[in-house]
Amino acid sequence: MEGRKEGPKRISARGFRKIGVKEVLIPGLLLAAALGWAGWKKLGPDIYANKQVFPETGVVREIEDDDTFQLQSGIRVRLLGVDAPNRGDEGTEQAGMVLRELVGDKRVWLEYDRYQDDKYGRVLAWVWYKCDPSAGSGQGPKFLPADYMHLTFNRSREGLTENPEGCKKGKLVQEELVKQGVVWVRGYKDRGELKYEGRLMNSVGSNN
Repeated sequence: MEGRKEGPKRISARGFRKIGVKEVLIPGLLLAAALGWAGWKKLGPDIYANKQVFPETGVVREIEDDDTFQLQSGIRVRLLGVDAPNRGDEGTEQAGMVLRELVGDKRVWLEYDRYQDDKYGRVLAWVWYKCDPSAGSGQGPKFLPADYMHLTFNRSREGLTENPEGCKKGKLVQEELVKQGVVWVRGYKDRGELKYEGRLMNSVGSNN
């Protein structure tokens, strides 16, 4: 009987490719491993089911720029559904400062959608903070599956407007940034709508 695939015996791009890790994730995994993350030893081909690579929660260690941060585990997270000014452009410092005020050194919860990683090795997620893990089962927010919106390549279900169970009093980071006018809503041309894309559009200019 064929045994279960094990992670690479040493940290290398070649080793990750050998066990079926997607190319876009390898740079981020190499960085995380170099920073001391040992979860790479347990990786397998079903990478999206691995909660060490796609965590449900974590504490923010570093704000890299205006739309990307790093968890204490070394995993890099890119805010899904929004775009921010390019580094050096007007507004970059303000966006990064607001993001730092919202989640710097704080616990966040990650909700996944149709697109879950990018070519820079970052995970893509909706980011929640100020959730109430004591609600419901006490195990944190209950998010709908990452493929919930998917009907076809360019068709989606109706978008979500309410906070998830276990985070009714929480805040959606992307929404707070849009309200403050430091980022803008990003749509994917000719692709299906994201979970909170419509909600973000409705929050434009509604800072209160």
